[in-house]
Amino acid sequence: MNTEATDKEYLIFTNAAIYLDSERKAENIVVKDGKVEAIDIDISEYTDAEIIDLHGGVAYPGFIDSHVHPVEVGLLLSGADLMNCSNSDEIAKIISGLSLKLPDGTPLTGVGFSLTDYEAWSLDDLAKIDEVTGSMPFLAIDTLGHNMLVNSPAMEKCGITAKTPVPLGGKIIIQDGKPTGMLRESAMTLAGNVLFPLVDDNLIKNNIKKIFAKWSSMGYTSLVDLMGGPFGRIMKPELCRELERDGTLPIRVNYMYTFFGLDEIDNALEYIGKDTDMVRFGGLKLFVDGAYAAGQAWTTWTNVQGNNGLSGVYFDDTYGETFNINRIIEKVNDLGLNIHYHMQGDKAIEVVLDALDAALKKKGKLTSVHTLIHLAFPTDEQVERMKGFGEHIVTTVQPVFWKVEGDLSRYYDGRDKRCYPAKKLFDTGVTTGISTDFSVSPLEYTAPTKIMSIAMSGADDPVNHPPLTMKDLILGFTAGSAAATPKKDTGMLGIGYNADIVVYDKDFYSVSPEELAKDNPKVISTWIGGRKVYENEK
Repeated sequence: MNTEATDKEYLIFTNAAIYLDSERKAENIVVKDGKVEAIDIDISEYTDAEIIDLHGGVAYPGFIDSHVHPVEVGLLLSGADLMNCSNSDEIAKIISGLSLKLPDGTPLTGVGFSLTDYEAWSLDDLAKIDEVTGSMPFLAIDTLGHNMLVNSPAMEKCGITAKTPVPLGGKIIIQDGKPTGMLRESAMTLAGNVLFPLVDDNLIKNNIKKIFAKWSSMGYTSLVDLMGGPFGRIMKPELCRELERDGTLPIRVNYMYTFFGLDEIDNALEYIGKDTDMVRFGGLKLFVDGAYAAGQAWTTWTNVQGNNGLSGVYFDDTYGETFNINRIIEKVNDLGLNIHYHMQGDKAIEVVLDALDAALKKKGKLTSVHTLIHLAFPTDEQVERMKGFGEHIVTTVQPVFWKVEGDLSRYYDGRDKRCYPAKKLFDTGVTTGISTDFSVSPLEYTAPTKIMSIAMSGADDPVNHPPLTMKDLILGFTAGSAAATPKKDTGMLGIGYNADIVVYDKDFYSVSPEELAKDNPKVISTWIGGRKVYENEK
């Protein structure tokens, strides 16, 4: 990472095809104090400027990952990498002995396991985990981020028993009157909010430093870190600021405050007014329903399991005022806070849109941006309603989910074939960003070029997944994703915008969908505020 400062007042980026947005191009841009000062100038008039030669590359506004979990993954990877583990024997084999390597007081964590049937996790499975972890509390998150397994010492420390009240939308798997250690959806907060704060910050910091560097090398200059999930909050903005002060933060971090009810919103206000250039508070994050890939999308129709999925909120006071989505959105609107919503099913989408209508009617206006995440089953009518809210609704989608979440007919009886209608959002005119949702999307599917290859082929099923165009994708990675961040100074290379730039070896518009791959086109360099933070040494 290049952190060298220049004594020149102006930088001129030239010798490249420079895209100012998804279409307009320039021959050069002038940068002053990290922002674009002028476009297509006569270089001879800037006699004291530093010339940044981009050597014939193709430059774009820096790409933005509008939904990703680096801090959360950084914490969980302080323990065990459980990718490819699909049963208790495989998990036990990986974690055996790892607790001996951790600082005193730090629980053992893990991430990435995947089970065919989470409901079938048994007391026998728990016994296998207990045998290799001893007295050390242990918790692990599955690859979806919506299921957690804990051992007996963790349940004891967190006070989890068969009689523990479970938050709305959560579930503790019970066998013979005893908890098996499998916690689903919001029940995970019973362990996560107790154990996550005990993980050593130095372990997290080392891990997130590597993740941020990887994202920078893939051409991302900004990201939205949810700093939490259905498993609880993992608020670590101070670690990001430490990296910024050290000069080792190669990407802008917009972080969110994950909350689970009306009574928690005020706790997020402490993060207002603490922004730095690179680390910014983005607002709130709420789980409206469960994981689509686990059959828990909240739908108006009955799924194969004979229910309508799981919801973390409700449309009235049936489960108390704190879970009433109308009260939540009314307060968010009064405070003017941006908010991101996890929503998969058409019922989840419906209750949020209805609550937005109610807040608009009561106050006369919406005061902030509402970002709708995932959207597995929106109806045509709902997409049109989204458009009607104008700049106050943004969506962010993950085209790779068409591939990585595979065939889910066992939950949705064929409706899943046409899930995630991203093209409809773009064509309707809803502001839409592109994101990875790493680690739900595996690392090999997180490079923008890999996402493009899947999106432009419709994941090899274009009838069910209408492909996106290259213009859609560039717009989604830039202005669309920028709309989900708190400040309007990224997403294009316009005058007054941050000079966040990614340089590739080829023009995306010249590469066929068949040629697109994880490393084609190649990232040559990445720049934040006109400062080089990554260079491909190859």
